[in-house]
Amino acid sequence: MATRTPARTASAAALPAKKPRTLAAAAPAADEAAPVPAFESVGPRIKALRRLRNLTVEELADAVGVHKAHVSRLERGLKTPSIHMLARLAKALGTSMGNLVGETLDKADIKITRGAELAPGIAAEEPAAHRFAPLLHGHSVSAFEAFIIYPGQSGGSLQAQHEGQEMLYVLAGTIDVIFPERTERLQAGDCIHFPGYLNHRVARVGRAQERALLVLSAQ
Repeated sequence: MATRTPARTASAAALPAKKPRTLAAAAPAADEAAPVPAFESVGPRIKALRRLRNLTVEELADAVGVHKAHVSRLERGLKTPSIHMLARLAKALGTSMGNLVGETLDKADIKITRGAELAPGIAAEEPAAHRFAPLLHGHSVSAFEAFIIYPGQSGGSLQAQHEGQEMLYVLAGTIDVIFPERTERLQAGDCIHFPGYLNHRVARVGRAQERALLVLSAQ
């Protein structure tokens, strides 16, 4: 006697194939969290304040008790610091948590030098008789220094040479920037930029009191 094979029911045939289960990624810890839009400016502020305090990444990391790679990721915006980390960073950098996240303004960050303070009071100790007026008025800025320079009529016998970069923007008159093999004559409104390791001298052209903005970078 033949046996019957039971047919699959319609409902069983209609059942969809089961999809493999995927595991949800674990939520990151507070200090490992991805950057939050409201905190996007924290990284650049940490970096700027660290440089202003002349601290290395490693020194700041030691001050707050983390590895230097952690501070580096915070500065680059790859992580958002926890409230506890913000408090430690603010203390190490000599500022407030509100200033770090951009909610408050640290008045010490804004420095003004009034025109009355810009008399050329510094004379160069060389035959060129250049005079300088520091624009930062004694404030420390690790990235650059800025002056108004009043060049002497002679370029002097000394060849200037220094680290970093130099930029000269002529405010009034005509100024020569003298290199060993060439001389660049600049008029008011002209700007020149070159690496500081190049030997160079600066001299005014004529008897008028020429002046220029001189910016020297540290790197």
